[in-house]
Amino acid sequence: MKRGRDCSFTLHWNEESAPNLGEGISRTSKDVPLYRVLVVFPGNKPMKELIRAANKREAAKFAGNRYPQAVSIEVIGKA
Repeated sequence: MKRGRDCSFTLHWNEESAPNLGEGISRTSKDVPLYRVLVVFPGNKPMKELIRAANKREAAKFAGNRYPQAVSIEVIGKA
């Protein structure tokens, strides 16, 4: 398939990598336990973080919202 010289394509890609912060999004205001989370960024060593959350699923959600550039997030357990 031949294309004419007037045919050109430009792809604009805007990747949203800013953290999504706020109560109920990246943290909780309740007195709940701390969870130890392992966050891995591309090309770097893993980072350990303590996140206050009601359960493991919520801790993983909060970590994902805090660190959208992370390639892997693992909730280790309660601190």
